[in-house]
Amino acid sequence: MRHPLSLAALAAGSLIASHAIADGITAPDVAKVLQDKGYKAVVGVDSDGDPKVSSGAEGVNFTVFFYGCNHTQRCTSLTFQAAFHIEGGLSSDKINGWNRDKRFLKGWLDKTNDPYCEMDVDAEHGVPAEALGSWIDNWVAELPEFKTYIGF
Repeated sequence: MRHPLSLAALAAGSLIASHAIADGITAPDVAKVLQDKGYKAVVGVDSDGDPKVSSGAEGVNFTVFFYGCNHTQRCTSLTFQAAFHIEGGLSSDKINGWNRDKRFLKGWLDKTNDPYCEMDVDAEHGVPAEALGSWIDNWVAELPEFKTYIGF
């Protein structure tokens, strides 16, 4: 036997859950979580007009870039990125070694062989603050390892 009240409660719960995590993420969402964790966070715009957040941790300045943004500035993905200048650059074998052994934070070299590290986050279906906080914790935990690995 079906209970109309139970079905209504289930439908209402589904509606509430579907609105608890909005699709996409905004720069102010990311800035708030960074600030709640004690990091600076300055919301700005990149050279393409997309939002960005400038921050820093472990003695490293980094930027969070946003992609797939709509008219409400909700974006479907973001990338944490930090750049390092190494005199003489780094070899591709060295950066490939990092990428072979690490899972979340990936490295690459620019045209002058200076290393960058980045971490992508898929936010197409939303990212709860707790999950974003875990991504930030992962990022911050690996920054010192990356610095040591590249000899910065």
